[in-house]
Amino acid sequence: MKNPFFLVFTLLNVLVLSCANKGPENQHENLLTPAEAKIQALLDKDFNEVLAAPSIAAPEFTSSEKASPKTIVKGTIEGTPVRSVYLQELTKEEFKLIDSALVDAKGNFSFTVSSLTEPTICFITFNSANPPGFPVILGSISKLSLAIKISGFITYTAIGDKQNQLLNELYGIYTNNDKNLQDFNREISAIDPTTVTDSLRVAVGNKFKSMQKSRTDDITNFLITKEGSLASYYAVTFLFQEPNFSLMQVAYDKIKVTNPASKYTKELKTTIESIAPLEIGGMAPEIALKSLEGSEIKLSSLRGKVVLIDFWASWCGPCRKENPNVVRLYNIYKNKGFEILGVSLDDNADKWKGAVLKDGLTWKHVSDLGGWQNTAAKTYQVSSIPFTVLLDKSGRIIAKGLRGEELEAKLAELLK
Repeated sequence: MKNPFFLVFTLLNVLVLSCANKGPENQHENLLTPAEAKIQALLDKDFNEVLAAPSIAAPEFTSSEKASPKTIVKGTIEGTPVRSVYLQELTKEEFKLIDSALVDAKGNFSFTVSSLTEPTICFITFNSANPPGFPVILGSISKLSLAIKISGFITYTAIGDKQNQLLNELYGIYTNNDKNLQDFNREISAIDPTTVTDSLRVAVGNKFKSMQKSRTDDITNFLITKEGSLASYYAVTFLFQEPNFSLMQVAYDKIKVTNPASKYTKELKTTIESIAPLEIGGMAPEIALKSLEGSEIKLSSLRGKVVLIDFWASWCGPCRKENPNVVRLYNIYKNKGFEILGVSLDDNADKWKGAVLKDGLTWKHVSDLGGWQNTAAKTYQVSSIPFTVLLDKSGRIIAKGLRGEELEAKLAELLK
């Protein structure tokens, strides 16, 4: 489950859950059922469609508009009819409404803004203040012209400064990847998972991971090869489910040259400094929270054991589904130097305690009942759950985000 205020505009949370249920292997390995044949065809298919750009021209500015000391945004929309357009500042926590505009019968709209004092990452949405939409960069005196196509997904062409051109290019990269991930997931989800073999399920998971990797590789290539801009900040801040330290460093090294005074450059520097201790090999920051019984438990008190910090909540469906596997692993390794510290993002003590009892979670548990404002979750930069951090016996971080088979393999390696 994701923090509702963590604005990652991706489709990576549509994991291929329809293929997670296990069924018997097909006894005739060389004969595919109709369902298996469909899946094999999807595995062989290249999902590399590129969304069509708008066919209309972006509107032009008049002489008086060009000379205006204010920021002006003009746009023309084709495709799905739109009544209104919203312009908002985008932050890591929320959208802040700047203005809204009606769309005329020809699909035209415009904004005139005087409230921005420096280049600011904004987000344009349609018919409501909620996504989907796309990002733009506006300063104190910007002139931005947009041609927009809305047909399922949104594509646009930006005519303005270099930063908006780069952001437009980045948007095309991740949106095309996200559409292909969605197309693959939709076609796979239409097939009954109980009618296919385990080996095909594994192949489906591997294909999905490969497509996710292609998305990450494309964004990484953009960050490495393009000049530094606020698009770089946008990529490392909003396009990954978990902070990517190395890519943040790449982005910061570039934008501190091109945008040294930007609030985003300063914010990225602060973020890098805050997550550096959370990198592999770093000493895990202290956690000191109350247990189910009301006594304080410190993470440091567990030194000498391999420790799994498990961020979860009673209301988190994926967390609850993973719990039986964690229980099984705990029972195998608890007498071999393994301990778990469950950190709950609940805000209701009764629901937290009820889930612990119902799921049979017999390890140590702590929480401050602060929900997404849980102090430990904020320290560890947790943006979605379940999320795990694995520590060695000295308290150093050796892995993050392990679940299922990956967690089992790592524990088997450490606790032979």
